[in-house]
Amino acid sequence: MYEDTEKFVDLDFEQRVRQAAYHLWENDGRPNGRETEYWFQALEQLLAEREQEKTSKKITP
Repeated sequence: MYEDTEKFVDLDFEQRVRQAAYHLWENDGRPNGRETEYWFQALEQLLAEREQEKTSKKITP
């Protein structure tokens, strides 16, 4: 049923989130059991950066 879902997923962005979450986790001393927290923190940061990039492109000709 979901064989073709990858064409709808930005795999590069997912990898960036994964790497950012790992770095956040490492910087906090590698606490156990908080993977989801770091994933969503990284996702939130990268989405904010993406939105900021879009906004700056609209302003700059």
